[in-house]
Parts: sequence; structure tokens; C-alpha cells
Amino acid sequence: DEESDLYDALHSPKRRKLMCTAHYIHQTLYVEGKDSDITVDILNKHWKLHKVYLGQSQYFNSMFSGGWNESNKSLIKIEVEDPNITLEAVDKVFSSFYLDEISVEPCTVIGVLAASTMFQLEGLIEQCCEIMLETISPITAVQYHQAACNYGTQKVKEKVIEWFLVNLTDYFVKNTSRLQDIDIDLMSTLVNHPDLCVIQSEMTLYNLLKKWVYCRLNPTSDSKADYTAEMEKFFRNYESNGCFLLSDVGLDYMRVFRQLRLVHLLLHCQDHDAVAQDRIIPESWLLTAYKRQWLTLLGVAASVDKGPESLDEKYFNEHCLRCGRVICDGDNRSWRWNWFSFGIDLVWSIVDKALMLGRQRLQFDYAIRPSDHALIMQVEVMNLDPKRQIKKRQKTEPSRIVLSRNQ
Repeated sequence: DEESDLYDALHSPKRRKLMCTAHYIHQTLYVEGKDSDITVDILNKHWKLHKVYLGQSQYFNSMFSGGWNESNKSLIKIEVEDPNITLEAVDKVFSSFYLDEISVEPCTVIGVLAASTMFQLEGLIEQCCEIMLETISPITAVQYHQAACNYGTQKVKEKVIEWFLVNLTDYFVKNTSRLQDIDIDLMSTLVNHPDLCVIQSEMTLYNLLKKWVYCRLNPTSDSKADYTAEMEKFFRNYESNGCFLLSDVGLDYMRVFRQLRLVHLLLHCQDHDAVAQDRIIPESWLLTAYKRQWLTLLGVAASVDKGPESLDEKYFNEHCLRCGRVICDGDNRSWRWNWFSFGIDLVWSIVDKALMLGRQRLQFDYAIRPSDHALIMQVEVMNLDPKRQIKKRQKTEPSRIVLSRNQ
């Protein structure tokens, strides 16, 4: 009956968390240090703690249960050489031993990660990584990458590199003051990566690298400063003979510029003139690119080159023409990348959120160009959130297509 059900309900346990318990433990044992049996001296501050709580750390557990000199001492001193480990970070880590949850601000998460790594707290390390993954942005990306390399958080490192691959040639072109913080190893990884998103053309990437080197050698905090004239003078007059990359300073940057696809820098007369006048890249590199381009043009003019015959994905990723565009919501437009002129005139269009590709043929083309031309293409579209992290991403596989006249 109804009352029987009510009596049965009285014997059904209802679990409720006593919110004051953790607070009491933290306040009494950690903050006040009541009944402390161990004092830890770090960064010239003494923490009155408890071995039973410190045992949650593999570092302290090994210390107290092993043959360490500190095993039976009531005062232990720990030397800290990592500058990322601050008093605030140590306080966060030690207080976590006495709490059932911890609050970490993104601005201090690297310090907490450093201290957690030192004391071998896998759970706290994981929480720090989650915070970092959520807060990758233009103002945190470089520091997070450095921290990920220092403390072996591979997941964070991969996510930060993914963020850079999307934003390098867009955000950092407009915010050059942050370029100087990108180290040579990271930049080399990005420029050589097959998933690098290059806005506009390879020339955009070249100009970015030029600004990057200049900013690293001439640091500035003014993101709006126009130093174009000074930069051009710096490189063009760097040495009376040779080029920048062959100088003592330039050798450090050579491996980054080696990753550029030089043949794609020489698709327009103005771009060629700019690269030659900058005197950054050795002439021997350019001569190799000139030869390849010239042979390609001869093949097109003789109707021998009709595009790739087969798909080699590895070769495609290493040699494809990288070009991108920023599309705003609601845009309906058409464009062509004018420097792409090897026997085929491609017109790209956005209509009602659909991407279309067509080939145009001018009257004089009919006499000198083959009717059909093959190309291999891959299209990737992505949408970014306010932190410039990827919200949605779609990517096709590389595919070979053949376009006829006006198709």
C-alpha cells in the first residue's frame, strides 16, 4: 500500500556530500598546519604538512618509504631549479593534497604543471593539460608549446601545433610582435608540415618568415609598428657579398627557409624581383627553381605537359601549391590565384556555401594548350572560434581530376 512504499523509502540511502568536510581539512591541516609531522622547505618557505597526505605523490611516497636520507627527517629541503615553479604553483599543488577539487587559472597553469611534474602527480598533470587544451589562443600558444616540450605533455604539444598550422599565415601576419616568440625548431616544424594552412600563396609564407627573422633579431613590443622599410634595408644591406642565409647569423635560419617551396615563389614577376632583391635566399637555390619552372613551361608550350598522370599522395603533400583564402559567413564570390598559370586557368567560386571549381579558356589558348588538363587537388574548409581554435573541419582526400575547355 501507499504507507508501505513510504516506509521502504525510509530505508533507501540518500547520499549527500558534506561540503564543509574538505574545507575543514584544508583549513585545519593545511592552512593552520595542525598536527603536522613534516615540514617542507621550498623556495625559502616552510610548509607544515602531513606525510599521510603527501603520500599521494609518487615523489614523496618514494622518499618516505625508500632509503632516502630524508625518510626519517622532520624537516626536508627541496631545491627547485625550474623557473616555472613558483610559490603560488607549489601552494596549489600542496593544497590539492587536502582538497577534493582544485581551481587553476590559465595564467598560472604552466607553473602548476611544472610543480605537478616534479612531484609526479599524474591526476593533477592531466587536469592541467585539460585546462591548457581548452585555453590555447594567440596569447598562450607559444608558452603552452614550450611547456609541452619541457614536461612531455604530448597531447598538448600536438594540439598547439595544430593551432599554429591553422593560424600562422593569417593571425601572425597581422600581429607580428608575437612572431619573435616562435623559436626556430617550432617554425621549422610548421613550415615543413603537410597540413600547414597557407593563406594566399607561398609568397605570404616567405614574407612571414622574413618578418619573423627580422623580429627575432630586432625585438619589438609594438604590434602596429610599420618597419617595412627598415626590414628591407636590413636584409638587402646585411653584407656586401653573398646573402643573409649564408652569413654567420643566417645559418641558424637556413633549415627553416629550406622548407619553402621555392618554385612557388617564382610564379609572378613582382614576387621574383622581391625575392632576388631581398638577398635572403642563396642564388644557387633559386637557380634550381628557375630550371624546374622553365622546363615545366616548355612542356606546357609544347603540349607535352597535360598534368599529372597518377596520384602519389606523399609527393603531393611535399610539392603541391599551397594556397588559401579567408571566407566570411554569407560570402558569394569568385576568384582565381593568378600565379597559377601552368596550362590551366582555374576559377574558384563560393555560392550558397558550396565551393565550385571551373576552367576558363581564352581564345588564344586553343592554339597552344591541350584541350584536356589534369590536376590533383585537395580542399580543406574549417571554422574557428574566438580563440581561433577549430570548431568544425572538413577535408577531402587528394584526388585527380581532368578538366576540359570551359568545364
